[in-house]
Amino acid sequence: MDVTSTQITYDISAYAQLDEQLRIKPELYLDRYFVQQFFACAIAGKRKHEEAESTDAETKDEVIPREWQYVRMAPNKLCVIGLASSHPLLDPELRKHIGNVIKVEFADNVKNSVIKGKRKKQSLRLMPSTKLCTIHTSDGKEYVVRAAVKGVLMEWNARLETDPTLVSRCPEQGFVAIIKPSTDDNQKIFSDCVPAI
Repeated sequence: MDVTSTQITYDISAYAQLDEQLRIKPELYLDRYFVQQFFACAIAGKRKHEEAESTDAETKDEVIPREWQYVRMAPNKLCVIGLASSHPLLDPELRKHIGNVIKVEFADNVKNSVIKGKRKKQSLRLMPSTKLCTIHTSDGKEYVVRAAVKGVLMEWNARLETDPTLVSRCPEQGFVAIIKPSTDDNQKIFSDCVPAI
């Protein structure tokens, strides 16, 4: 069957609305193509996903917010790690009490990791509890970001060292790291995560 160019037409204007939506709200692209899960850092020595309560008599009813992180898995299984929208650093009300982000300090093993070669054999091996970085605020608070999944470090976001506010100002660009999971099994990849918070 002979197909001529006059029979095939592409109406790009039909995609203009989608393109405009993605430009205005880039999260739509992430929601469409990435699988998202959530990981909570342990707080005050408690196991993950447990809310720690203060022992101080004045604030014993006050619940410390969980330090939720997102894990966004691309179709090729690479996982992007960053702060979830419910993390204290992204909550405008809580930020009044904890200050603004002034420094993102990556762990030495992360900064010194060798990320090269086809199979990344020399790259840093990570466990879900491996510390990636510590985020410091103007009020002296510190928040630790962990790997959340077991795998190999592919990239750490060096931009956060020169522009630390990016982590709270634009969480999509202010991701912390990209990790290649040690398995292709989604259930094993997200074994320390939850699908919703």
